[in-house]
Amino acid sequence: MKLEAGTDLESVERFKRLYENKPLVINKMFFESELKYANQKVRPWETLTGIWCAKEAVLKAFTPFLQLNVKELEIVNDPHKFFPKVEIHYDSEIQFSYRISVSISHSNNMAMAFAVVQIMDFVD
Repeated sequence: MKLEAGTDLESVERFKRLYENKPLVINKMFFESELKYANQKVRPWETLTGIWCAKEAVLKAFTPFLQLNVKELEIVNDPHKFFPKVEIHYDSEIQFSYRISVSISHSNNMAMAFAVVQIMDFVD
C-alpha cells in the first residue's frame, strides 16, 4: 500500500471574476453536476473555487501513479455524507485499486483542498 497527498490553494476572487465575466470558461472547467451544486449556493464562486482545489489536490496526489487531468475528475456532493466524493472519468482501465479522501475549506478570500490517495495492489 502507498499513500500520496496533494493540496491546492486558490483565490476566491479569481473564480468570482471568471464566474461573472467568463461563463464559457467556467462551463469548460466543471462538470454539469458540479455547476448545479454550486449554483444552489448564495456565492457559487466560493464553492467552485473549493471544487477546483479538490480536483487539483487529487491530481497532484495521483501524479506518481496516473497522469490525469482536471477534466477527468468530478467532485460529487453526497447530501447524506459530510465529505465530497471523487469520481474519475478516465479513458483507460486503471491497473490498481485506490481510495480517495478529500477535504475542502474556504473563506471569503481563499479556498483550499487536501487529498489523500491510498493505492493498494500497486507494483513498482
